[in-house]
Amino acid sequence: MSKPQTGPKREQGQIIVLFALVLVVLMGFSALVIDVGVLRNANQNLWNALDAGALAGASQLPADAANAQAIALQYADDNYPAGLPSGVTVGFRCVIGSVGGAPRLSDVPSVCDPGPNAIWTSNATISSSPCFPAEGDICNTVVLESAATVPYNFGPAVGVTTGTTQTVLSAACKGPCGTKPSVPVDLVLLVDRTPSMDGADVANARSAADSVRKAYNPVEQWMAFGMIGPSQTAGSCLTAPAPALGTANIPSDLRRWVPIALSGIGAPINQSYTNSGSTLAQGIACFASGSGTVATDLTDPIPMATYELLNNGRSGITKGIILMTDGQPNNSVAGGRFTAGYNYCQKSNDAATVAKNAGIEVFTIGFGLDGSNDAACLDGSGPFHNKTATQMLASMATNSVDLGCPGGSNDDGDHFYCIPKTSGASADLSAIFKAAANALVGGTKLIKLP
Repeated sequence: MSKPQTGPKREQGQIIVLFALVLVVLMGFSALVIDVGVLRNANQNLWNALDAGALAGASQLPADAANAQAIALQYADDNYPAGLPSGVTVGFRCVIGSVGGAPRLSDVPSVCDPGPNAIWTSNATISSSPCFPAEGDICNTVVLESAATVPYNFGPAVGVTTGTTQTVLSAACKGPCGTKPSVPVDLVLLVDRTPSMDGADVANARSAADSVRKAYNPVEQWMAFGMIGPSQTAGSCLTAPAPALGTANIPSDLRRWVPIALSGIGAPINQSYTNSGSTLAQGIACFASGSGTVATDLTDPIPMATYELLNNGRSGITKGIILMTDGQPNNSVAGGRFTAGYNYCQKSNDAATVAKNAGIEVFTIGFGLDGSNDAACLDGSGPFHNKTATQMLASMATNSVDLGCPGGSNDDGDHFYCIPKTSGASADLSAIFKAAANALVGGTKLIKLP
């Protein structure tokens, strides 16, 4: 009977077995370290891709949710290596401000509108509700959500072939998104106060102009206030009507048409206009309808607003004019009042074209110009002969078309808005003003949903 083998040869065999076991463990650890790194990298790539998709998609809101979804998926796919994983979901939200942990419903519908069945979730600053464009909801936020399955390089050596990233959610919002807008802009707001604007209409316009003042941030947004027709140049109420049309020489008559200069921190009127005692707030509060001899002059206020923005505004800052009128133009310094055949609409459009060519975004709001109230231009010739006031206003606005003013309308997401004169229109007119002001601020940003 042979004795068990002892000595150096037996010890060498044990070392080989131990080495094999240690090698398996080391390979397992290597697989773990390397493949966890692969998983983390995939997770970051997924974040980046969904962020890119959400930002691109939100740029199409609120007007075109279908295109927003398609663009969001395309951009996400383009930014994820080897293409986006299947199972990515795209949803929409309405994001507004929060007051005391409750939704600030005054933001609805000017910012977004999730419909009557909204379910709000709030934190200290914003509130969010699911939003369904197919049901007619107006949404300002795109949400992308997904996880990705990643093949491992070394994991199969220990029987683990794939790993899954955490579920990634990315949300991007367009506009102020519940907070004061942070994008710098210079704005001139031009408001009609001709005799066709009766007491209720003027009250509507005051409330609407004031809603923009309250929504904007005087540190970032400078705001001036102009009238149609001209104003006095001195007195306790600078926006009080001037006794006659007078002249429209630049810059000597500037303050007759833009009585409240650009206001804000560091602006020509260096004030925080959020204060109710500010020059801007007081000018909005005290303007009144003009006398019976005042008619609608849209030609002369626009060059004045353009001058204000280009000469008193900030360099390199987005600039805009928001003009609201309730009628077709029928007066101007050069053409006089109700001059038969004078091309008032063409002259108004020409003035807006000069502003747009200078890089100013022009927004127009037709108030009460729906249906039979949409009067034809008085032009005896030219491109607006026998055309309606809404066609002129759409042409004046930046990249816009006239869809016929079916109601409080901006369904196509351009710079032309319209709203009928109906009972209770004050809230709707404020919503239109704020929607235009928010569109000027524009911009998309990533947000964290509550």
